[in-house]
Amino acid sequence: MHSVILSAGKSCFVACPGCYNHFGATVSATADVLAFAAGLRNRFGLERITVGGGDPLTRPDILVLLTGLHTLGLRIHLDTVGTAFLGPARIRFMGKGVAEHVSADRVAEVADLIGIPLDGSTDRIQQQFRRHASVSAQQEILTLLDTVGASVCINTVVHSGNLDDLAQIASLLAGHPSIREWQLFQFMPIGPLGHRNRERFLVTETDFHRAIMTIHQEMLGRIRVVAKSAAERKHRYLLIDSAGLVWTPDQSPAPPWQTEDSNDRRHLIGNITDRDILDRLADQQTREPV
Repeated sequence: MHSVILSAGKSCFVACPGCYNHFGATVSATADVLAFAAGLRNRFGLERITVGGGDPLTRPDILVLLTGLHTLGLRIHLDTVGTAFLGPARIRFMGKGVAEHVSADRVAEVADLIGIPLDGSTDRIQQQFRRHASVSAQQEILTLLDTVGASVCINTVVHSGNLDDLAQIASLLAGHPSIREWQLFQFMPIGPLGHRNRERFLVTETDFHRAIMTIHQEMLGRIRVVAKSAAERKHRYLLIDSAGLVWTPDQSPAPPWQTEDSNDRRHLIGNITDRDILDRLADQQTREPV
């Protein structure tokens, strides 16, 4: 089974015009999510799950969910902007109000890797893609994660607006002992927002890899750099939105990235509460591995 990405929350602290995600209107019961995750582990040998956005820290019982996944023996990658680690945080997208403070040290106890986004070395560049996330706030979050002994992965979406900024982003990372890995993703023009705003962010695979070459390992020391093009990520994800809908992006069968792969559609498989959802996944896997 390929990468499983669980949208734990239905809201976010930032607003990303290039977001690939389909946001759910509700949040699935934690018991249902854990039962589904246990089914994936038992039937398909799932070992790792990515808990992502809508930002998982907007989920009121996020620590209960993470602890449950940890108890199942799953390796947990938590992808979050991290805003609520610093204190109560305002919800900016797909919702209103304030999310409660989430303890970074308690999350670090159960999450094997915490992914924090950084898409620019300055606010002007960063907020082209990730509005309301300042570079100083992201640095403050990283410093906090340094102090609690977390293992951190930096996530950067490489797009037309930050192609020439990767070396400058690299210069911000070396001082944080918590950072183990830096993942760089070529912008993928899918989802309602990513597809709608694709012309603002599109970058060719050639330019993506050329930009990666500007990063020199001596800038980063022990930090491992992982570059992932859109083509390399095609057909690699099984996603579950916050309402429990299980889906994959609607993409052509051919391995290379093609024009028709850029769309706002998704292939719905079912809901995590459907009695036959594991059978449907098994059937799909025989036709096209997920």
